[in-house]
Amino acid sequence: MVSPGRPVRLELNAQRVTDAMRFYREVLGWTSIPLHVPPWGSIPQIANGDRIFANEFMAMGTFSTPKWMIWFSADLEKAEAAIRKGGGDPGKGIYPLGDLGRLLDGTDPAGNGISAIELNVPPPDQDRAGDPCLAELWGNNVAERAAFYGEVLGLEHAPTSLGAKLTDNGVPRVFFRNVDFDLPRPIWIPYFLTTSVGGDCERSRRAGAVVQVHQEIIDDIGELVVLSDPAGAYFGLVDPGKAT
Repeated sequence: MVSPGRPVRLELNAQRVTDAMRFYREVLGWTSIPLHVPPWGSIPQIANGDRIFANEFMAMGTFSTPKWMIWFSADLEKAEAAIRKGGGDPGKGIYPLGDLGRLLDGTDPAGNGISAIELNVPPPDQDRAGDPCLAELWGNNVAERAAFYGEVLGLEHAPTSLGAKLTDNGVPRVFFRNVDFDLPRPIWIPYFLTTSVGGDCERSRRAGAVVQVHQEIIDDIGELVVLSDPAGAYFGLVDPGKAT
């Protein structure tokens, strides 16, 4: 059984997927593995070592904004019921996606996306450097929705100085940052595990990334930094070992 609220599957929307992978390969050592999916052809999958955790999608039309999409581990039946009870929309409900598993793509009461997944092949129990391990939602007053997301993902919620957080038996999984600048819509930001936030941040900058939030240490979460990759997609680096 996979612990709830883990960001176990991601998708990178980028207009130039080859350039995007070149950046992440240089910074985090990821590789790209093609998956043939009839009738669409070859879909690039992203791997960290032997763990395939994401795929790339060429950003077009509705998906033209470069961004990361995140699917969280959850009990899908309970998540769907919680979305309905909390005033959200579970979309088309739970559906299968080939050999990957079962998915649920819904929205919260404000119309922001929330996605969950039950993978046929579960991820390792322990994340390693380069793996997605945490997620953050940025937006105006997003902390007000922490209780909703806690019910959907099966996590406990609590306030923080930045907004709110969701934990699984004390382990941080998701946190919410209330920002004081306008965003068209709240954005999800995945965090990738590192043992050197400063070193990987500098390597990212040299490869073309822009720092959006400088290095900081957040209680119970760790040392982190938020950047945008050369295409404009936001991502974070986190070292939980530096948590206070």
